[in-house]
Amino acid sequence: MQTEFPARINARQVGYARGWRWIVEAFYLVRQQPLTWMLLAGGYLLIHFAVAAIPLLGAPLTFFLAPLFAGGFVLAAQQAEQGRELKLRALFGGFDRAPRALLNVGMLYLALLLLAMMLLSAAMPLLGLQLIAAQNAQALPRLEGPVGLFMLLSAGLMFLLSLCYWFAPALVVLNGHGPWQALRDSFRAGMANWQAVLLCAFMLAVLLFLACLPLGLGLLLWFPVLYVTAYTGWKDLFAAQAA
Repeated sequence: MQTEFPARINARQVGYARGWRWIVEAFYLVRQQPLTWMLLAGGYLLIHFAVAAIPLLGAPLTFFLAPLFAGGFVLAAQQAEQGRELKLRALFGGFDRAPRALLNVGMLYLALLLLAMMLLSAAMPLLGLQLIAAQNAQALPRLEGPVGLFMLLSAGLMFLLSLCYWFAPALVVLNGHGPWQALRDSFRAGMANWQAVLLCAFMLAVLLFLACLPLGLGLLLWFPVLYVTAYTGWKDLFAAQAA
């Protein structure tokens, strides 16, 4: 039997200021049921740190599971927008909707990150970078050469990879995409709207700094807004084409 794949989705191109609007719309959704959103975010963080503490397997498992929970947050945001009361069970919505596809998104994304690290390592001698061993066991090795250029190249490559993942969980659970399709269309949408995505990421980083100031209490609100932003961004770019 031949597998049918959904047609490629062409995302809308929006202005850079929409990146800030995604955060604002996410905040409005979280504000409707703040306690439940905080519990959802806190529950995910507890699971994340518990899995990360597993020797050897913890780090890769967090990559595999992250899209599953991201899909759950996207579905929860859609339910909240429809006026439905959220339950803690919503955290596991991704496990019910498309567990295999979301798991594969995490595996593919991890593979892309490892490939990027290999490329950056191969580029170091081409750029004239040298890793100088530390003089003693307590000191760290240091890089010598055009470090600034290397850091700029690394940041650019990591940003491009983040575009592959930015909308991928939402495309899986809301558009029925397979893992490769989700990564592909997420990257295409991110490239077409890279300024909005960059502004959104920058403002989230600024808000993270502010959230950490009052004894870190603002993180209880920042984390839900972060997760819901994936839904508001998807809605702005893809919702009109969703089935």
